[in-house]
Amino acid sequence: MASVKPSSNSSSKEKLHQAYNLAGEAASDTASHIREQAANKAAHLRDRARSSVERGKHRATDMEHRLEESIQRHPLVSVGCAFAAGWLISKILK
Repeated sequence: MASVKPSSNSSSKEKLHQAYNLAGEAASDTASHIREQAANKAAHLRDRARSSVERGKHRATDMEHRLEESIQRHPLVSVGCAFAAGWLISKILK
């Protein structure tokens, strides 16, 4: 019986070693998969952010052009509004 135990123990060690290696490979594969998903998500978010910035720039430029046109069509009203806004701000800050 003494001779049987070492081979059984050796077999158990091999199985344990194989299980350890498989667990390591699985962990490595999982980490790689998570890194890949994170990179994909980051790229997607980066693209969305760029798109949002571009839309914001376009809206700001559009609003600037509309405001310029309005000022050119109604110069006296624009000056009056600017004066009133300045007066109101000065009263609030006093």
